[in-house]
Parts: sequence; structure tokens; C-alpha cells
Amino acid sequence: MKTELIDRKAVEATVKVTVPAAEVDAAFEQVIDDLARRVRVPGFRPGHVPRGVLVKRIGEDALAEEVKEKLIDATFQAAVKEHDLLPISTHFHAHDPVRGQDYSYEVHSELYPEVTLPDLSAITIEAQGRELTEEMVDEAIEELRRDNATLVPVERPVEATDWVLIEARSLPPAGTEEEQPAEGEEPAGSSFPVDLERAHEELVGQLVGMTMGEEREVTLTDETEQGEDGAPRVRRMRIKLVDVKAKEKPEAGEELATQLGMESWDAVVERVRSSIAEDLRRESYEARRSELIDKLVAGSTLELPPGLVRRRQQSLLENLVQDLQQRGETFQSYLARLDARGQREEFEKELIETAERGVKRDLVLERVMEVRGTELSDAELMDALKFLAAQRRQDVGSFVRDMGEEWVANYRFMLTRDKAVRELLAELTGEQDAGAGAEDLVAAAEASLAAEDEAHDHDHDHDHDHDHGHDHDHHHH
Repeated sequence: MKTELIDRKAVEATVKVTVPAAEVDAAFEQVIDDLARRVRVPGFRPGHVPRGVLVKRIGEDALAEEVKEKLIDATFQAAVKEHDLLPISTHFHAHDPVRGQDYSYEVHSELYPEVTLPDLSAITIEAQGRELTEEMVDEAIEELRRDNATLVPVERPVEATDWVLIEARSLPPAGTEEEQPAEGEEPAGSSFPVDLERAHEELVGQLVGMTMGEEREVTLTDETEQGEDGAPRVRRMRIKLVDVKAKEKPEAGEELATQLGMESWDAVVERVRSSIAEDLRRESYEARRSELIDKLVAGSTLELPPGLVRRRQQSLLENLVQDLQQRGETFQSYLARLDARGQREEFEKELIETAERGVKRDLVLERVMEVRGTELSDAELMDALKFLAAQRRQDVGSFVRDMGEEWVANYRFMLTRDKAVRELLAELTGEQDAGAGAEDLVAAAEASLAAEDEAHDHDHDHDHDHDHGHDHDHHHH
């Protein structure tokens, strides 16, 4: 086999591969032998079909196609390796081989880019965590009292601290007629409870003062969805107050401690303090981790592979389609709404920018992992898997079987990459214990997944030992 590097750019390369005629003829023989064992021809025993009959049955074109696939699969990996290429994806310009002739084809590869990191030791982390205060403790204790309150029926107008049960049904937008139910039918609606101390103040303000059995129209602003004018969508609802109860909260003290199953009130307060301190530690760690990643990405230089960006765009679009489906909307209607507001171009630009940020972040963090030589032990992986399995109330064996080997391999990669970030952060801040537990590992990996807007399938984008089989983009011309 002879190879020639025809073209090499930052993230693309083309290699010409030439296979000698003798190897081409050998490939024809091997393919025919293999087909003789597999192809059934009436009147002949398997493996005893005359070659002329066999070739006539399958056709010269189909035979040449099989030989072409065999030759390419047998040679292209060695060809790209010979020129020290690290392909992300490959496709081929290839014609059908001919017996007795050398066979040439071209391998077009998209390559991993060279990533130049900033001086890691010179990065400074400025994010500061919040201090635990007595006000935080008091708020948490008040939350405990609310959670353990007794609901008591009352006969008075609704107050802002009550628990209420309401029936609600959606109304059409303002200016349109409400569809009336058929004669004898009740309007369709649903009942649900509302704890006014936890509800949005916009709803609370409209419920306070209502009396049992009273009906009222309320409006709720949906900040997550925009109307035709680009403003937040306002939803109208007809509600009826079905029940109202006051909350009798237990006093902070030994009685509440007993109710919570704790030995003493001091033990409750200590548990509350410990829980808040842990939340603040995680919050602080995540802020410093985000700052480090932002500075790593901002200080790195690389050329983005177009294929990876396109793949990330597709993933983002698939997530958007799922979100829209959950809200009962189609992607086509969403695009129509953007067109009506003149925001289609802005949307498409933002989609590309988001995809580019995600790909750059991935490649930079992978480079950090490589430079530092970070590895994840089997014990660390098992701890993280056990933690995830426990969250799903599964044993770890069942969990791993359900998720599959490919998912576990991808997840190990994510954990290793985040371990590299965690260890670098510890060196820069001097906080050696930051994010060291299984729960922290899992949380960091989940944060990475959220940042990438992907679920658990990373298509081995980051695996340098690619298996270039038939699942790759084989374009034969």
C-alpha cells in the first residue's frame, strides 16, 4: 500500500491511498469465497456454487462494491495513522476496483484541532463563597416549621400564609370568545393545591381576599414564552376557591425536634447549620469551577472543526424540538413565530454561536485532561455509578446493564474530564478537598452535560481511538 498526503489544513486533510493490483486481486478472491459460503443458489450446495454462476447471480457491480468496501476498510486506518492524523470523521472519494489493476481512492478526514491552552499556573480565581449567617439558619428553621405545619379549616377570606385548593380552567387570549360547554356539562378544569407562602406573588395577590366558593378570573405572566409582540405571554384562567386552610406551625423547640425524629432541638439546629454549610460549599465550588472553565476557554486558541459544530447544532435543535413538544408546539410554528417577529436570523446566529461555544469548551477541557494526564480509577467510577444507581433506587449492576457499556464509557470520559478541572482548581485555590466526593463528581458531570445541552450520548466525539467502521460517513463516488 502506498499513501500520499494531498492536502493538510488545521482541521482537514486528504490522503490518497493506492493498493497494488496483487492485493486487489486477492480481495476479489476473498470476497467471492465469502459470498460462496453465504449466497444460496438453487440447485447447488452452499460453498459449491461455480464462480461464474455466483458472479452472474450477484452481479459484477455488487461484487465490485463489496471488494471496494473490503479494500477501504482494510487500508484507510493505517493510511491516516501513517501521516499522524487524528480524524473526527472520515469519508471517501472512491470508484469501483478492477481486477489486475492498482486501486486508488481518497480519504477526506476532519481532524481534531491543535489546542493551545493559556498558562494554567497563571490563572487566578476570584469568585468568593457566601458566609453562613444566622439569618440563613432562621429562614431554614422557618421552612421546617412550614413543612411540618398542621392544616386547619377556617371560614374567612384567604390570607397570604394560607393553603388553598382551587379549581382552574384556561381561558382563551383576551379579545377572543370563550368556548361554552354543551348544555348540562360542567366546564372542563382541574383542581390543585397552592401553598401561598411558596406561590408566585402575582398569583398570591389575586387569591388573597377570596372566599369559599368564589370564582374569579386571574392572569399569569409566562416569562418563558413570548407572544407575537415579543412580550411575555399572559395567560388567563377562571378559578374557583374550593377550600382554604390556615397553617398552624409548630414552635421551634423540643416539640418540633420530636416531630422530626431528632434527639434534641440543639441537634436540629446543628443539622440545619451543617446542611446550609454544605450547600454554600457546593455553591462556592461551582462558582469557582465555572470561572476557571470560562478563563480556560477564553484564553485558549484553536480552529473549530465544522463537523463537530454542525453535530452540536443538530443536538441543540433536537433538544429544542423536544421542549416545544412538551409545551404542545411544533418546531414549524415556532419558526413561523420567529419569522413574524423578524427574529429568525437572530435565532440562527445564536444557535451557531451556542454550538461553537459548546464545541470549544469540550475541546479545551479535553486538552486540559490530556496535558495533566488525568485518569479516573475504577473505584472512583464505581463510586459515581453507585451514587447514580442509589438515586434511581437500583443496584449498581442493574443500573449499568440498563445504561449499557457505551454510556458507561462516555460517562467515564466525562468524569475524568471533570476530575482534571477539579484537580486544577484545587491547585490554583489551595483547597484540596473541593469537589472530591462521588456526589461532587456526579454533580460536575451533570453540570457539563447541562452546559452541552446533551443527554448521555456523546457519540464518542472525544475518543481518539476511533473505530472507523461502517457507522462512519462513507461517501463513495
